[in-house]
Amino acid sequence: MATGHNLDDEAARLLGNVLHWQTDYLDKQTPSLPASLGGFAKKVKPLYRLTEREIAAYAVIHHIDYIVEECPMAKGSKLLAYKHALNRLEADSPGTKQTFYLNFLDRQAKQQETAGKIAEQDRQRLHPCTTCGQPTSANVCSYCQMMAKAKAHV
Repeated sequence: MATGHNLDDEAARLLGNVLHWQTDYLDKQTPSLPASLGGFAKKVKPLYRLTEREIAAYAVIHHIDYIVEECPMAKGSKLLAYKHALNRLEADSPGTKQTFYLNFLDRQAKQQETAGKIAEQDRQRLHPCTTCGQPTSANVCSYCQMMAKAKAHV
């Protein structure tokens, strides 16, 4: 399912999540979300690099009708305050929204790549513990080593 989320939406959402340390939501701050087990369709956000203003300009130039008002469901939402704050920053320092969101995506991708490499390296180093058979990178896992030391002290 393609959504109309744009740079303004995504940057404001990111700002809100960062301000409130909602780290669980940061994984979902991507232009593409996989389908969920709950039956939700895969989501893509093809307009994530474009601002609301750029999209409106495109619509005007190509004589496409569009709705100017904010979504009625957004009334009272903190997202609107974050958009306003980012628009003020953007006015003083053009490119702020794009830099903020796209740099976040770059860092997120690098972090996921690094985590994937580390996980693969860990998988390659793991083998069964000679005592209990659980995965470990040593001959004897740390739990079995601790239990052996505890028995030796008794």
